[in-house]
Parts: sequence; structure tokens; C-alpha cells
Amino acid sequence: MLIAQITDTHVVARDSRAYRDQVDTNGMMTKAVDRLNRLDPRPDCVVITGDLCDHGTVTEYDELKRQLARLHLPFYLVIGNHDDRKTMLASLDYPHLADAWPFVQYTVEDMPVRIIALDSTSDDHHMGEFCEARRAWLEERLAEQPDRPTIVALHHPPFDCGITLMDAEGTGWAQGLIETLSRYPNIERVLCGHVHRSIQAVVGGRLATICPSTAHQVNLDLAADPSAQAFFEMEPPAFQLHRWKNGQMVTHTALVDRYREVFPISAEMLERMRSSTVRSRMMKKDLVF
Repeated sequence: MLIAQITDTHVVARDSRAYRDQVDTNGMMTKAVDRLNRLDPRPDCVVITGDLCDHGTVTEYDELKRQLARLHLPFYLVIGNHDDRKTMLASLDYPHLADAWPFVQYTVEDMPVRIIALDSTSDDHHMGEFCEARRAWLEERLAEQPDRPTIVALHHPPFDCGITLMDAEGTGWAQGLIETLSRYPNIERVLCGHVHRSIQAVVGGRLATICPSTAHQVNLDLAADPSAQAFFEMEPPAFQLHRWKNGQMVTHTALVDRYREVFPISAEMLERMRSSTVRSRMMKKDLVF
């Protein structure tokens, strides 16, 4: 099974750009959809982990629907802090969102790995939130199939990543989530967005991964000074692929754009790389592939 993940698409109204007209998030979303459509092998589905739109308006969700209509793969949407819950559900009539109220939460049951989508958004601020009602819902869903391989997908990562701007409120909001995750070893991955970078951490004994944005990225600044300047930068847009095979989940980070091939790997070189004896000899000669 192959699951593609994109995140933080920040779609805006058609023929508009985001962030003071500096970031063509719609054009970048188009390129990401094109790349997903060309993938071989073909992913079984795409999980989009929040900040689907930039301001959560009707016109933005209309543009999102137009973009998603071009995607040739099944997809599942997760709400982010830039989304508006009521407007999102009123605008997007996809079957997996049909019963997602009062929170945008649901399960996907028809694949080898079960997907549980969580709502970590707040009506009052941009940081994460996970109330007792959401925790009770998650615990009920996990208790239904405690031995089945499962992915939990939400927007906000339940860990501090070291980037001061994104860690401003800490992880107190996620303690109930972390405690719940720790009791279910069948959770193979926790998929997140929000930080616009590829970051990984073990949380409650489960590997949590943050996917880069299809648009702009948050600059990598691990300084402890809370007054340090944070900014967006135009690193290459990216996405992640989560491959489930033989009881193991492996995550790859891939760039949306393709780059020039430097040289092909010949059949002879492949054979040499496969030979542990030859490889060992070549490493001793500093001829490492």
C-alpha cells in the first residue's frame, strides 16, 4: 500500500496569490497535483493534512474543489488552523466529510492500513487543541480495531520541533493525545503538517512525521531566542510517500519538481552495488557510491 501526503496547500481565490501577493500557492498546488498524477507506482490515496485554504472562505474552497477535481487519486482532507470548519463542511461535499460534525473527524476503512483523521484546530487561536470530546472519539475508534495497522492524521504535530515560532504554545494541548497514542502499538505513523518542513519525532512511542508544504516552507532556525526573526522561504515544495509492505511503514520525502539526471546507473554498476564483497573492497578504496 502506498499513501501520498501533501499539506499546507494554502489555496486562495482563483487568480490570486497568497502572502501579500508573493506566493503562488494555487500554481504550486496545480504542480503538486500534476506530480501526484504521474507517480508510478500509483498511490492508493492522498491524505491532505490541513491548511487546505489560506483564509477558509467560500471562494477559496471553490478553488480547492477545482484543483482536487484534477487529482486522479482518492483523497482525504484534514482540517488545519487556516481552515474554517463550518465553511469547509458546507463547501466540500465529499463523502468522507458527510458526517464530520461537530469536528472534522472520520475513519477510512477500505484499505490495508486504517486511517483516522483528527481535528486539532481551535476556534480561538492558531495553535493545536485536543479536547476531551475529541479524545473520547479517538479512543473509541482505536478500541474498535486495536490490532489493525493504523495511521492517525492531524494538522498540528504533538511535539515541539525546535522552531521557536511554531513551538510558541508548547505541547500541553496534546497531552491527552500522546497518552492515547502510547496505549496503541498498532499505530504505525502519526501524519502531521503545520510546520512546513520535513521533521520526525517519536511521540508516545509512535513515530510522528511532519510533511513539507506544497508551497512555501518555514525557515529552519533552531535558535532559542523567542525574538528571533521567523519567515517563510521558497525552498522546493515537497510531499511524502508512506509505503506499507511486509508489516513495515517506510516514509519518503520527495520534491514536487523533477531535476536533471546527472548520469544513468548502468547495469554493471548496479551489479557491483549489489555485491557486498565488491562494495566492501571499493569502500576501502574510498570509492563509495
